[in-house]
Amino acid sequence: MQQDYIEVQPREKLGKNANRRLRKQGFIPGIVYGGDRGPVPIAIKERNVWEMLHAETGENTVRLLKLAGTDKQRHVMVKDYQIDPITRKLVHADFMRVDVDQVVEVSVPVEIKGTAYGVKNEGGMLDLIKREVELKAKVLEIPKVIEIDVSDLHLNDAIRVKDLDVPNVEFVDNPDTVIVKVEPIKAHETETPEEEEEEMEPEVISKGKKEEE
Repeated sequence: MQQDYIEVQPREKLGKNANRRLRKQGFIPGIVYGGDRGPVPIAIKERNVWEMLHAETGENTVRLLKLAGTDKQRHVMVKDYQIDPITRKLVHADFMRVDVDQVVEVSVPVEIKGTAYGVKNEGGMLDLIKREVELKAKVLEIPKVIEIDVSDLHLNDAIRVKDLDVPNVEFVDNPDTVIVKVEPIKAHETETPEEEEEEMEPEVISKGKKEEE
């Protein structure tokens, strides 16, 4: 975790007009909530939020926010954010207060290492069934990825949640959940995925509280 802080501005004026003025200045409206205090509306530079989301730990990144003009500061994680579907710019972000020793539940992406034996020598193909796993860990011990070496997998072999060995974490998913498997190619050829009707919708990444904009 980076030791420097992100300075944020108190947000006294709410509503669409006030938020529009913020965005013209490179800020977006946000809110900080959780812990032992009520929600606090803030304004934060859009680039600072992107930096958090694009860090190695992604949405699980922990940063220190400092309220401008005060000595108030708190570690937070990005909880929700919203992206404009046309401009692809951030329009809102929610932050959850965390303590450095707090245990939180998060999703961590899976990263495959190696080439499976069953793919190289037995005519199979690798099927990554679960791209993220749910786990609990202290905020400073959240792994950026879950690395899985598939080199020893033969045809029809699979790696399940219970096979993972990651220190200082507790997995939330069912232990028997299959993450990755080597399957015969014919099994994929006989499957006909159903066609889905595509719709244009705003891209909203939302898990927690929202405030009226």
